[in-house]
Amino acid sequence: MGILRARAYPTKLFFNAADHTYVECGSGGKAWGCWGGKTGGRALREAQGSTQRADAIAGANERAGVTCYLINGVCHQAANRVLFPAAITVAGARGYSLSSAIFSVYGRPRGPLGTCSAPFDQHPGVTGDLSECLQGPQEDYEEPSRVEEAEAEHGPPDFEDAAYMAEVGALYQDRFLRALEDNVDAYGFQMEHFALFVQHKERVTPLSLQRVEREELTAARSDFEKDRIEAEQAYAASGDALTFVAAFDALTLKFQDDLAETLRDENYRCLLDLSPEERIVLSDPDIVAAAYGLNLAGPAAT
Repeated sequence: MGILRARAYPTKLFFNAADHTYVECGSGGKAWGCWGGKTGGRALREAQGSTQRADAIAGANERAGVTCYLINGVCHQAANRVLFPAAITVAGARGYSLSSAIFSVYGRPRGPLGTCSAPFDQHPGVTGDLSECLQGPQEDYEEPSRVEEAEAEHGPPDFEDAAYMAEVGALYQDRFLRALEDNVDAYGFQMEHFALFVQHKERVTPLSLQRVEREELTAARSDFEKDRIEAEQAYAASGDALTFVAAFDALTLKFQDDLAETLRDENYRCLLDLSPEERIVLSDPDIVAAAYGLNLAGPAAT
């Protein structure tokens, strides 16, 4: 069995943005860019998994069926799909908890008005390993201390919560498939996943929500989803990608503001793995430029 390794590096926005993530095999002979670059990242973790199956999931464009950037997901969701044969994720990358809260573990099923269909083809019948992944290891691998420190503070990563990943898997086999064809289920899928995400954080971190916090947290997530759908529908009607990307970034920042106002500081840290004073965006300017034909500096100027 081959090895799949999750890697991450900061984007050009650095302090104001999530990490870019990608996947490589243990030999270093093959990597999948997951919408962006595929060299120079720090190792997050690795596990055994079929590299042939990972390559089939990634597809020729290495985006793993995450069809539309910032609509179905970002690099985190694409990388998680490629890592599926190894049963690990990019947990530990900066911004991953925010990304999971907004896009779910493996991405949103569709975009506005039935566009951007993004089925998750897991290729269960594919096994074995790519020839370029069967060479000796490129480097001695050690579990990064940074990830170990994060796990000590915030609890184990998502894939070590068996109940959470089983529930996520069932959601992708049921409501995700229905959501590919139905707007109501597309909204419901996101809200159901968010509920699972919160329950996961309550199991593995000190997150302890009072009733009012839980209600306001759910309302903030619902408001974000409805506002996102409106922004996507406006983009579908106008084709104005610059306005859409700016709107998505603004909604992401507002979501963090809303949570910071709703949650006690420790609960905010446990939920998003960020300090209550931090605000980050999920859009990578380089990927945005390639995906939408734009040249964005992003909202990180200050």
